[in-house]
Amino acid sequence: MINNNSQTETQFIASLQAVNQRLIEEIQERQRVEEALRESSERLKTLINAMPDLVCFKDGSGRWLEANQAMLDVFQLNALDYQGKSDIQLAELVEQVQGTSLYRDALIACQESDEEAWKKKELSQQEEIIPKPDGTWQIFDVIKIPLFNPNGERKGLVILGRNITEQKQTEITYKRLAAIVESSEDAIIGKTIEGKIISWNQGAEQIYGYSEAEVKGHSLGLLTLPERSNEVPQILASIQSGGSIDHYETVHIRQDGQHIDVSLTISPIKDNQGNIMGISTISRDISYQKRIEKTLEQLRHQNELILDSAGEGICGLNREGKITFVNPAAARMTGYTVRELLMTDWQKITQGKPFQTAPSELSSKIFSTLQDGRVRHITNEVFWCQDGTSFPVEYVSTPIKNQGEIIGAVVTFKDITERQAMEKMKDEFISVVSHELRTPLTSIHGALGLLASGLLDSQPERAKRMFDIAVTNTTRLVRLINDILDLERMQTGQITLDKKVCNLADLMLQATNEMMGMAEKAGVNVLVQPLGVRLWAAPDRIIQILTNLLSNAIRFSNVDSYVWFNATLNHSNLSRSSQEVLIAVQDQGRGIPADKLETIFGRFQQVDASDSRQKGGTGLGLAICRTIVQQHGGHIWAESTLGKGSTFFVRLPVLGEGEDPHA
Repeated sequence: MINNNSQTETQFIASLQAVNQRLIEEIQERQRVEEALRESSERLKTLINAMPDLVCFKDGSGRWLEANQAMLDVFQLNALDYQGKSDIQLAELVEQVQGTSLYRDALIACQESDEEAWKKKELSQQEEIIPKPDGTWQIFDVIKIPLFNPNGERKGLVILGRNITEQKQTEITYKRLAAIVESSEDAIIGKTIEGKIISWNQGAEQIYGYSEAEVKGHSLGLLTLPERSNEVPQILASIQSGGSIDHYETVHIRQDGQHIDVSLTISPIKDNQGNIMGISTISRDISYQKRIEKTLEQLRHQNELILDSAGEGICGLNREGKITFVNPAAARMTGYTVRELLMTDWQKITQGKPFQTAPSELSSKIFSTLQDGRVRHITNEVFWCQDGTSFPVEYVSTPIKNQGEIIGAVVTFKDITERQAMEKMKDEFISVVSHELRTPLTSIHGALGLLASGLLDSQPERAKRMFDIAVTNTTRLVRLINDILDLERMQTGQITLDKKVCNLADLMLQATNEMMGMAEKAGVNVLVQPLGVRLWAAPDRIIQILTNLLSNAIRFSNVDSYVWFNATLNHSNLSRSSQEVLIAVQDQGRGIPADKLETIFGRFQQVDASDSRQKGGTGLGLAICRTIVQQHGGHIWAESTLGKGSTFFVRLPVLGEGEDPHA
């Protein structure tokens, strides 16, 4: 009884310890997630604060939740506790702390436009005017995005604002000047508010071919294309409502029927009381300009297509080393978007540190081109990606000159990662082939040397052993050379497969019989379950695949272990109406690491570098198998568990009953 209680108590304690361990792990995972969220939130907040545009988040009642630095600067809220307060409360807080009501009207207007956005239940855009302490004003293009809960209740409001003060001032100045600009080369036409022509200058006569007497009292529709008959009424409606039109491009008809491209500037003519009494139209013939623009656009488009299609990265730099142009290939290689790279420091790519003051040696080579105008071809350098990784490049920096003055540079670069990998593969290939050739040749040379010396004439058993070594290594050498030649001829299409209708069961039994001697010598049991299905295949090549897989399974199996060799019939992945056979060779060997399951199908690839010495083999067998399987429209792969064994699968298409392979 005591023992039972003690055992129960021990189990209970163990259970509690297990539960406690799980709780600790869950707490640690939660802490990790919370830390990641905090870091993400901090990065987002830093990004928003770095934006020059206004950013503000409000709750469903219009209270401020979060605002970026630009928003705080505009309303001078940096030193105030603004969170959780409405616009009216903030106006009162600013007035109380700073003693000014400067922002009261602007904040009240902001609150009213918030209500309008919520009322419309859609994104709204308007201009808002905010005063500055120096007595001037700032104009912002503000977008407000109302957010709602699923039940329709207000959730929050996102406010984004861009300063368009300078833009608005420029537009106002431009409109004023456009209404009074006159040029003898332009058509200056005066019209009534109804659109009847009342004045027609010499420039209009030159452009349109009509005299003033011929057009006076007529509508401007006289010059309009029939398919654009709605154009004049729309223009008149706009002007009559107090608007104006600047540089409106359209097509007019001359008196002789010729079509001309024109740019129209149309403004209302007002009296001293501000009432519209007429319309002023300035028409400029832009036909020649349009032809030039069309030609330039075609050239620009052609250049863009060339640059966008280029496989190499291309960047344009100004004299300060800022990126002024970048093609998609350059953006793709570095992991940035084109927009992210434009007007950033070139060292962002060469060093990954765009604001480092002292240029690196790599950057200096490019800046030297900007200084002395010499073309530089740099090989085996490193550029940096947005994610902090780097890649090897070679590049050419070429100066851009305008009338002999260096105004920038073009850097053309290419990622040479693949080239370096190919060079490494070539070196490894040469090294492996050299080793694989030298090893049997050394054995052959040594054995034949001893036989030729006569030292073994009195030792026939040893002489026979030397002879066997020479024959074995000669066979190994021939097999290596044949494998290399086979693989090259297959992959270059120099070998044509002699396909015919064959029975898979016969091929499986033949392959098993060929490997049975090797299996018996190794003490490995081979269990085969042949499947009788029709294949359209080259029998010799299919047997080559099967014997190679069986040979590998036997070589890497322990004594008294088993190798299973079977096949199953399945529906095709491509079509339910067609079938395919799945051949499997399974062993009980040491297994293959997960990172090797794909690489073992490459040339001279083995799970362990010592395998070719201890187990034999050239390291080409699986590469040849994959090539043969692919030429039969199939697929080969491996699955493995370390310490338990591996299974190699081959999937091949099957001929249906009565199906003609030549059809």
